[in-house]
Amino acid sequence: MPFLNRFFYAAGGAGFNLLERVLTTWLMFFYVPPGDAARSPLVAAGIFGSIMFFGRVVDALADPIVSNWSDNSRSSRGRRWPFLFWGAVPLVVVTIAMFYPPIAEESMLNVFFLALLLGMFFFFFTFYVVPYLALLPEIARSKGERVDLTTLQAVFMLLGTALAMVASGPLVERFGFVAMVWIMGFFALIFLYMPVFAIDERKFSRAKPADLKLGAALKMTFQNKAFLIYLVGNALYWFGFNIITMGVPYYVTVLIGVGEGQTSIFLGAVFGVALLCFPLVNLAAKKWGKKVIMLFSLGALIILLPMIFFFNDPLLPMTSYNFGLLIMALLGLPLASLFIIPNAIVADVTDIDEMVTGKRRESMYFGAQGIVLKSVIALSSLTMGLLFQFFGNSAAEPLGIQLTGPVAAFFILIGFLVFTRYPEKEEVVKGAIDPEDLIIS
Repeated sequence: MPFLNRFFYAAGGAGFNLLERVLTTWLMFFYVPPGDAARSPLVAAGIFGSIMFFGRVVDALADPIVSNWSDNSRSSRGRRWPFLFWGAVPLVVVTIAMFYPPIAEESMLNVFFLALLLGMFFFFFTFYVVPYLALLPEIARSKGERVDLTTLQAVFMLLGTALAMVASGPLVERFGFVAMVWIMGFFALIFLYMPVFAIDERKFSRAKPADLKLGAALKMTFQNKAFLIYLVGNALYWFGFNIITMGVPYYVTVLIGVGEGQTSIFLGAVFGVALLCFPLVNLAAKKWGKKVIMLFSLGALIILLPMIFFFNDPLLPMTSYNFGLLIMALLGLPLASLFIIPNAIVADVTDIDEMVTGKRRESMYFGAQGIVLKSVIALSSLTMGLLFQFFGNSAAEPLGIQLTGPVAAFFILIGFLVFTRYPEKEEVVKGAIDPEDLIIS
């Protein structure tokens, strides 16, 4: 596939990543401002966590339905194209609507409003993202091509993340939340439609529609041992990463004690370092394999994330601002790997599945991953809400915010230990592992 087509395919990652990061970074801060902020809360912290949990459950339930629908699709434009074309606009519209709460103070109406729109957001997110990701192993067949394409994809995902988490801070500070989300939505829509017009599945993909019913397809997917091992490691990484992402505005404004606009500087440090490390990760994955790089990244997060607890410690050898900026910059290295490696691993896992079943079911694998990831992210949102509820989220009672780092590191540690058992695809291809041994009978 020509580079320009690959470029436009990868650009889609910026669109949905931008929208998700806007919500992850600012939605809780918008509905549950810090305890000593001038704005009134729109919902209670614990209830917000429950709403996020509900939204992620809707997201998880949608995954297998959309996945099987896409894998079995017989559209004349290809299995994935209709989902990208029809899913982009409603995804952007629902994102913007969430920043128009019906009442400007805490109320049950806001609770029902947010729960409904979050459920809709996560459904349309799945509707677009799972078929989009399923295209990756279909249009990039070799090990090198997949690492190259996921690296390009990571650049755009980072761009979307940067727009959401770096550019959004100054926009909020100057123009407010509503103007910010309209601007973010406009750019997201452009990115979301770039793959629609660049990828002709009839030309670039040889995959044929599957013919499995939903229950059978799910059962076969979760019988893949390699996939299950990878899934536990990746899911627990996302448990921790989601907590940290939601926590950044609180670290900046409460623990470090500067304005909301400074959030952009701290996030810029993370993603600037990550961007610089992308070429390094690309070369390292090709040289040493994806498993080694994934384990290194998880290990680095386990060491760095507990440092968040000390962001406001008066005994630090430097100012809280500089210490926080240093830790956030160091997080960029492991996050660079985790933007690139996971999708390439799932693509490899689908190859193992094809060796055994003779079918290409990329969408179901990404959908099954979505079921678990989104359920785990829902639990992480609930966990963060409970930490704030019981231990505080204000300058007077900051312990709930401080604990987010150690809690995230604990769950990532479990993921690290499980992922040590992951079998590289190369071991299967070379015959060191029999593909049949990776299927749970």
